[in-house]
Amino acid sequence: MKDPKVTELVKQLEKDIVALNKTWRVLQQKDVYVKLNVRGQSTYTEPKYIEVDDITQHVNYMKVEK
Repeated sequence: MKDPKVTELVKQLEKDIVALNKTWRVLQQKDVYVKLNVRGQSTYTEPKYIEVDDITQHVNYMKVEK
């Protein structure tokens, strides 16, 4: 039998992921790139978590002909 509390947490996680992807997509459209990693050991005492390693934006002030 499914735990209703876990079911609600899963629904919230899905909403959070949709919101994160929406923001991430807008950042990419502005040439901002986010490097994410999943950290942790995935144990009961140290669950995995998402960590941002780097957020960068490449800016050209002058177009260089190649």
